[in-house]
Amino acid sequence: MGNTLKRHGQIKVAELAGVSLSTVDRVLNDRGGVSDTKRRKVLAMAHALGVRRGLPAPFTGPMIVDVLLADSATDHFKRLDAAFERQAQRLRSDLTLRRQRWPENAPGQLLDALRKPRSRRHGMIVVAPDTPDVHQALNTIVQNGTPTVLLTTNLSTVEGAVYVGIDNHAAGRSAGRLMSEWIGQRPGAVLLTVNSLAYSAHQERARGFIDVMTQRAPATRIVGPVECFDDDELTRAAVAQCLAAGPLAGLYDTGSGSQGIYAALAHRQVDPVWIGHEATPQHAALLRQGVMSLVLDQDPEGQVQASIDYLLHAHGMIDTPPLLPLAMKIIIEENLPGAL
Repeated sequence: MGNTLKRHGQIKVAELAGVSLSTVDRVLNDRGGVSDTKRRKVLAMAHALGVRRGLPAPFTGPMIVDVLLADSATDHFKRLDAAFERQAQRLRSDLTLRRQRWPENAPGQLLDALRKPRSRRHGMIVVAPDTPDVHQALNTIVQNGTPTVLLTTNLSTVEGAVYVGIDNHAAGRSAGRLMSEWIGQRPGAVLLTVNSLAYSAHQERARGFIDVMTQRAPATRIVGPVECFDDDELTRAAVAQCLAAGPLAGLYDTGSGSQGIYAALAHRQVDPVWIGHEATPQHAALLRQGVMSLVLDQDPEGQVQASIDYLLHAHGMIDTPPLLPLAMKIIIEENLPGAL
């Protein structure tokens, strides 16, 4: 570090940070013995003077990140878990990921985890519902200086947090455009099933889908959005009820009720156009059978990598931030990933 900042530069950093020259030397050479508060001041001033490379982390020890995910057994969350585990192993000397699950039927546990961390944390990655209490808790965390990533679901009123995920409104619009083209002159309604409208991601997908379908297929009746909470039996019942009312031309599921949909369609002679989300082994099998038409994939592994890269960049530990928003992938049978 002595080669990066000459002594007159260290003196300037000390003046700007309001600390002694020896404190600056200890911080820039990562010798310890300096509080995190002073350490951050020194590094902030070094950054202000144009130093970007070779600076130590703004805290001692590994970076501690709280990862708060909904307690869901869906393939999407399984992929997130596996990706976080790989990153934890890869960066274990520099990063500690404290993973916690909160039950979707008990959002108070999420609020407790947000408001009462077990110990200090240097960053947070969270999947959260769109509620006033959650917004307030997250705004407080961000205002107190903790870099925060909103994973999968964007909350626009949480100022200063970064959203890592696809454009969910665009995903819904894409599904609407493809559905309107594929159903053609097929008779019948189009069913729209969602996980929960408590999540802005599902609100945005549903809104985008309805907007485009209303514009491009105005004669098609849209049933829903029907909340099924990623429950296979609730999803099966929603599809069966729609089938009992008349022909079903298409089905767009923004969540993870595919087993229920498949069960409801088991005895159909003509399958509806079925659009879903996430490139999973189950969906790969359904695509190969010709039961499912396509899936929109948000690349959970890429989300995890981008989330961690954002936090590392926020603390000056890497130079380049992730490129956001992430790109959505359209998967059909002909371009299924080799791993599936």
